[in-house]
Amino acid sequence: MSNDQFTSAGAHEQSAQSSRLHSTDAWLWAFVVVALVLDVVLTYYGLAAGLEEGNPLARALFSMYGVVESMLMMKGIVIAVALVAYVSVPEKYQPVVPLGIALPWFVAGIINASLILQL
Repeated sequence: MSNDQFTSAGAHEQSAQSSRLHSTDAWLWAFVVVALVLDVVLTYYGLAAGLEEGNPLARALFSMYGVVESMLMMKGIVIAVALVAYVSVPEKYQPVVPLGIALPWFVAGIINASLILQL
């Protein structure tokens, strides 16, 4: 096998691995969107049902701009920072970025759901 064949095989393997990473990343970013919607909707519903927001900054923003508007603004800032981080880190670490924001939002949504069910 020539040196060119090794290089070609290595490039093909790297391309296939990169394609798998990008496919996984797409699913992780979709998870971010689902977690965001879950958190926003359940927070809005919970507050309308009489629950109180525990985050003082969020409470202040809610009173100034409204619940949905404030949450979308805060989450938009987080996503903007995450996108900068995503393109800044090495490719093999990129999946950690959407996972790092989706998991806390998903957990917040689950907590909101459990509090709503206790009403």
